[in-house]
Amino acid sequence: MAGDEESDNRGLVRKHVGWWIGVIAGLAGIVGLIFTITTRDQFTVKEWRQQANAACIALNTPLIEKWAKATTALYTLERGGYQSADYQTAAYAWQAVAQTVEQLTSEIAKIETPNSHGKDISQLIENLSATSYADAMLAVDLGKEVFTAGETAARERHNGPASKAQQGFSELDVSRCTALPPSD
Repeated sequence: MAGDEESDNRGLVRKHVGWWIGVIAGLAGIVGLIFTITTRDQFTVKEWRQQANAACIALNTPLIEKWAKATTALYTLERGGYQSADYQTAAYAWQAVAQTVEQLTSEIAKIETPNSHGKDISQLIENLSATSYADAMLAVDLGKEVFTAGETAARERHNGPASKAQQGFSELDVSRCTALPPSD
Protein backbone atom coordinates (compact mmCIF):
# COMPACT_ATOMS: atom_id res chain seq x y z
CA MET A 1 0.00 0.00 0.00
CA ALA A 2 2.80 2.36 0.63
CA GLY A 3 3.80 1.91 -3.03
CA ASP A 4 0.30 2.87 -4.19
CA GLU A 5 0.31 5.96 -2.02
CA GLU A 6 3.73 6.92 -3.31
CA SER A 7 2.67 6.57 -6.99
CA ASP A 8 -0.54 8.56 -6.29
CA ASN A 9 1.61 11.34 -4.79
CA ARG A 10 3.88 11.28 -7.82
CA GLY A 11 0.87 11.54 -10.14
CA LEU A 12 -0.51 14.42 -8.08
CA VAL A 13 2.86 16.19 -8.11
CA ARG A 14 3.06 15.71 -11.89
CA LYS A 15 -0.41 17.21 -12.29
CA HIS A 16 0.51 20.22 -10.16
CA VAL A 17 3.84 20.69 -11.92
CA GLY A 18 2.08 20.45 -15.30
CA TRP A 19 -0.55 22.93 -14.19
CA TRP A 20 2.07 25.41 -12.92
CA ILE A 21 4.08 25.06 -16.13
CA GLY A 22 0.91 25.86 -18.11
CA VAL A 23 0.19 28.93 -15.95
CA ILE A 24 3.77 30.16 -16.24
CA ALA A 25 3.77 29.63 -20.02
CA GLY A 26 0.48 31.55 -20.33
CA LEU A 27 1.86 34.42 -18.24
CA ALA A 28 5.05 34.43 -20.30
CA GLY A 29 2.97 34.68 -23.46
CA ILE A 30 1.00 37.63 -22.08
CA VAL A 31 4.18 39.38 -20.91
CA GLY A 32 5.75 38.76 -24.33
CA LEU A 33 2.73 40.26 -26.09
CA ILE A 34 2.77 43.35 -23.86
CA PHE A 35 6.50 43.73 -24.41
CA THR A 36 6.07 43.44 -28.19
CA ILE A 37 3.29 46.03 -28.25
CA THR A 38 5.11 48.54 -26.07
CA THR A 39 8.49 48.20 -27.76
CA ARG A 40 7.37 47.97 -31.38
CA ASP A 41 9.18 50.27 -33.76
CA GLN A 42 7.63 53.70 -33.96
CA PHE A 43 6.93 55.31 -37.32
CA THR A 44 10.35 56.54 -38.37
CA VAL A 45 11.48 59.75 -40.01
CA LYS A 46 12.77 57.67 -42.91
CA GLU A 47 9.27 56.23 -43.47
CA TRP A 48 7.72 59.69 -43.18
CA ARG A 49 10.24 61.08 -45.67
CA GLN A 50 9.47 58.30 -48.16
CA GLN A 51 5.75 59.04 -48.00
CA ALA A 52 6.31 62.80 -48.18
CA ASN A 53 8.51 62.35 -51.25
CA ALA A 54 5.78 60.19 -52.83
CA ALA A 55 3.20 62.93 -52.22
CA CYS A 56 5.55 65.49 -53.72
CA ILE A 57 6.24 63.34 -56.77
CA ALA A 58 2.50 62.96 -57.38
CA LEU A 59 1.90 66.72 -57.25
CA ASN A 60 5.19 68.11 -58.51
CA THR A 61 4.36 68.17 -62.24
CA PRO A 62 0.85 69.64 -61.83
CA LEU A 63 2.23 72.28 -59.48
CA ILE A 64 5.01 73.23 -61.89
CA GLU A 65 2.50 73.52 -64.75
CA LYS A 66 0.12 75.64 -62.68
CA TRP A 67 2.95 77.77 -61.39
CA ALA A 68 4.12 78.44 -64.95
CA LYS A 69 0.61 79.46 -66.02
CA ALA A 70 0.21 81.72 -62.98
CA THR A 71 3.51 83.54 -63.50
CA THR A 72 2.80 83.87 -67.22
CA ALA A 73 -0.64 85.29 -66.41
CA LEU A 74 0.95 87.89 -64.14
CA TYR A 75 3.40 88.83 -66.85
CA THR A 76 0.56 89.14 -69.38
CA LEU A 77 -1.52 91.19 -66.93
CA GLU A 78 1.25 93.66 -66.26
CA ARG A 79 2.44 93.94 -69.87
CA GLY A 80 -1.12 94.15 -71.20
CA GLY A 81 -2.05 97.18 -69.12
CA TYR A 82 -4.21 95.43 -66.50
CA GLN A 83 -7.14 94.41 -68.69
CA SER A 84 -10.18 92.76 -67.09
CA ALA A 85 -9.82 89.50 -69.01
CA ASP A 86 -6.16 89.27 -67.99
CA TYR A 87 -7.12 89.82 -64.35
CA GLN A 88 -9.56 86.91 -64.51
CA THR A 89 -7.04 84.64 -66.22
CA ALA A 90 -4.45 85.47 -63.55
CA ALA A 91 -7.00 84.97 -60.76
CA TYR A 92 -7.93 81.50 -62.02
CA ALA A 93 -4.28 80.58 -62.48
CA TRP A 94 -3.32 81.62 -58.96
CA GLN A 95 -6.36 79.88 -57.51
CA ALA A 96 -5.21 76.68 -59.23
CA VAL A 97 -1.77 77.08 -57.65
CA ALA A 98 -3.38 77.65 -54.23
CA GLN A 99 -5.55 74.54 -54.61
CA THR A 100 -2.62 72.37 -55.61
CA VAL A 101 -0.53 73.60 -52.68
CA GLU A 102 -3.54 72.92 -50.45
CA GLN A 103 -3.73 69.39 -51.85
CA LEU A 104 -0.02 68.90 -51.13
CA THR A 105 -0.57 70.20 -47.61
CA SER A 106 -3.38 67.71 -47.12
CA GLU A 107 -1.28 64.81 -48.38
CA ILE A 108 1.63 65.73 -46.11
CA ALA A 109 -0.70 66.15 -43.12
CA LYS A 110 -2.19 62.67 -43.68
CA ILE A 111 1.18 60.99 -43.12
CA GLU A 112 1.75 59.62 -39.63
CA THR A 113 4.10 61.94 -37.78
CA PRO A 114 7.18 60.39 -36.19
CA ASN A 115 7.56 61.38 -32.55
CA SER A 116 11.06 62.76 -33.03
CA HIS A 117 10.09 65.39 -35.65
CA GLY A 118 6.55 66.37 -34.70
CA LYS A 119 7.34 70.05 -34.23
CA ASP A 120 9.23 70.34 -37.54
CA ILE A 121 6.48 68.61 -39.48
CA SER A 122 3.77 70.74 -37.83
CA GLN A 123 5.72 73.85 -38.81
CA LEU A 124 6.06 72.59 -42.38
CA ILE A 125 2.31 72.01 -42.59
CA GLU A 126 1.66 75.52 -41.21
CA ASN A 127 4.02 77.02 -43.80
CA LEU A 128 2.37 75.07 -46.61
CA SER A 129 -1.03 76.29 -45.43
CA ALA A 130 0.28 79.85 -45.32
CA THR A 131 1.56 79.48 -48.89
CA SER A 132 -1.79 78.21 -50.09
CA TYR A 133 -3.57 81.02 -48.26
CA ALA A 134 -1.26 83.70 -49.68
CA ASP A 135 -1.79 82.37 -53.19
CA ALA A 136 -5.57 82.18 -52.69
CA MET A 137 -5.68 85.76 -51.40
CA LEU A 138 -3.66 86.91 -54.38
CA ALA A 139 -6.22 85.16 -56.60
CA VAL A 140 -9.04 86.97 -54.78
CA ASP A 141 -7.35 90.36 -55.25
CA LEU A 142 -6.74 89.60 -58.91
CA GLY A 143 -10.35 88.51 -59.35
CA LYS A 144 -11.57 91.77 -57.81
CA GLU A 145 -9.20 93.63 -60.15
CA VAL A 146 -7.73 95.55 -57.24
CA PHE A 147 -4.18 94.25 -57.54
CA THR A 148 -1.99 96.68 -59.47
CA ALA A 149 1.31 96.25 -57.67
CA GLY A 150 2.85 94.22 -60.48
CA GLU A 151 4.44 90.87 -61.01
CA THR A 152 7.25 91.45 -58.51
CA ALA A 153 4.86 92.27 -55.67
CA ALA A 154 2.73 89.24 -56.49
CA ARG A 155 5.74 86.99 -56.36
CA GLU A 156 6.77 88.49 -53.03
CA ARG A 157 3.38 87.56 -51.57
CA HIS A 158 4.04 83.97 -52.55
CA ASN A 159 7.75 83.89 -51.75
CA GLY A 160 7.57 84.58 -48.01
CA PRO A 161 5.61 81.51 -46.97
CA ALA A 162 6.84 79.39 -49.88
CA SER A 163 10.49 79.87 -48.92
CA LYS A 164 9.69 78.83 -45.33
CA ALA A 165 7.92 75.71 -46.58
CA GLN A 166 10.82 74.91 -48.92
CA GLN A 167 13.23 75.35 -46.01
CA GLY A 168 11.12 72.92 -43.97
CA PHE A 169 11.24 70.34 -46.75
CA SER A 170 15.00 70.81 -46.94
CA GLU A 171 15.48 70.44 -43.18
CA LEU A 172 13.42 67.24 -43.23
CA ASP A 173 15.43 66.01 -46.24
CA VAL A 174 12.40 65.77 -48.53
CA SER A 175 14.07 66.19 -51.90
CA ARG A 176 11.09 65.72 -54.24
CA CYS A 177 9.15 68.90 -53.44
CA THR A 178 10.90 71.07 -55.97
CA ALA A 179 7.77 72.67 -57.41
CA LEU A 180 7.23 75.02 -54.51
CA PRO A 181 10.01 77.44 -55.25
CA PRO A 182 10.02 81.00 -54.31
CA SER A 183 9.78 82.61 -57.69
CA ASP A 184 12.73 84.52 -59.06
